Amino acid sequence: MKYLFSSIILIFIFSFGYSQQSNGFGPAEGQSIALGSEVTVDIFKRIDKAWAERDYETLKSYIAEDAPMRFDDGTLVKGPKEFVKKIEKQYKEIEKTYGWGWETISAFSVKAVGAKDSSVRNQLGEWINAQFRGKDRSITMEWYQIHEGKIIYWYQANGKPVLK
Repeated sequence: MKYLFSSIILIFIFSFGYSQQSNGFGPAEGQSIALGSEVTVDIFKRIDKAWAERDYETLKSYIAEDAPMRFDDGTLVKGPKEFVKKIEKQYKEIEKTYGWGWETISAFSVKAVGAKDSSVRNQLGEWINAQFRGKDRSITMEWYQIHEGKIIYWYQANGKPVLK
């Protein structure tokens, strides 16, 4: 009986302890933002590793065929082939001046939930926000919308640091 009672208490605690709590709001009516999962962060880590190693076949396997992807210079590409073509061009330009590589500073997963219109696209999957420091000390921020293990939307912003 003692174990049954303890089990019921634990189930009660876990059911409320793991309920989806929001912290913020989204652009759609009724929408809020909640923490995402470590699973999505792990997918991001594999993407980041493949990109750093210029393992383009692995990188392409994580990108949906119709994924729109916007770079900090305003270039919009669609799908894995165009994405890899653009980053290889960037690699060749960056390698000459600064060398290839970056430091991944942070990454976290969030998800948009609860919009009155359940078809709102930003509620598909989860979003990774990742920040990087380039060899030139610039800071890059990227958002990856990941659904069913693939990037379905991505964009990037870049700036020079205020403090050194």
